[in-house]
Amino acid sequence: MAGSFAFSIILFLSFSPAIDFMNHALKPLQPSAPDLSIETPDNDNSISKELADTLKENPVVKRVYGRSYYSDIPAEVSGESFTVYLVSYEEEQFRWAEDDLINGSFEGSVSGNGVLAVYMDPDRTFDPGEQMTLGLPSGTETVEICGSLAENMFNVPDGAVLFICSEDFFEELTGIGQYSVIDVQFTADVTDQDVEEIRSLAGDGFTVEDYRMGNSEVRGAYYSFALFLYGFLAVIALISIFNIINSIAMSVSARINEYGAMRAIGMSSAQMIRTVAAETATYVFWGIAAGCAAGLPLNYKIYDMLVTFRWGDAWYFPTTAVVVIIGVMILSGAAAVCGPSRRIHEMSIVDTISAL
Repeated sequence: MAGSFAFSIILFLSFSPAIDFMNHALKPLQPSAPDLSIETPDNDNSISKELADTLKENPVVKRVYGRSYYSDIPAEVSGESFTVYLVSYEEEQFRWAEDDLINGSFEGSVSGNGVLAVYMDPDRTFDPGEQMTLGLPSGTETVEICGSLAENMFNVPDGAVLFICSEDFFEELTGIGQYSVIDVQFTADVTDQDVEEIRSLAGDGFTVEDYRMGNSEVRGAYYSFALFLYGFLAVIALISIFNIINSIAMSVSARINEYGAMRAIGMSSAQMIRTVAAETATYVFWGIAAGCAAGLPLNYKIYDMLVTFRWGDAWYFPTTAVVVIIGVMILSGAAAVCGPSRRIHEMSIVDTISAL
């Protein structure tokens, strides 16, 4: 009986990492997903920041954020040499990236005193506080690595590493004060005419990509996927409820004549109900213990294969999933006692003994 209860917990905890996989895999649904991007050829940082300021004044524009790139920078950390890609982030982009911090802190990078490494290769890690030497055209610069991010939304050649810094620090290091990419997010009132006006404002020298249709399609796919995943978890929870209620009811029915005999020798209805409750609590307790003992290692292993291996996010204790399934088990156990208890309470001693 306890094993059947434990199996529901194992199944629930084993399937829950798929939610994290879904949230990582469908990138356009991230808060930073643009509706429209203005890009320069070959990331040559030729978009003026005045264009971004002009776009912010447009009533159909919800948010504007830009990035600058600098590639193929020779770098060295702890005697190891490699090539660095440097990208600037403004305040909003740093805020979006906070949930993806693996180690270290944002403060140094946001304030312009260091850089953040983006997780690229599980065999190459960077510890907070390490010093990195950059070979820039203006000379050699030493910067501090403040931490590492798990997200990787950039196409970087094999063997290269990407670092993120503030716009002011980027300009200080490279001397570049313009953008390579400007991303735009629209309000719900945007029209195709508004988008065409922005295309005209950007000019012919830049590439303007409209992602609204693609985002809408991916959003629909996300909702479909989410409906399937959450629906499956809900089915597991419902199966757990029905399994516990039916199992306890069958257990009581199988021994209803024994309960009748105990009532015949003086046991009260309240004592019999406590007996059923104690039996149910024992099954639920050991089911929870066994389910968590087996389910949590499986949750860790599956999370490692689905999420950590691809995006570098460290496993976290699935508090929400554990609380939900344990809550379902406890409430189901309480509900399972009610039906048989009412039946025992309403039957006469003679009917109880002869019920079998």
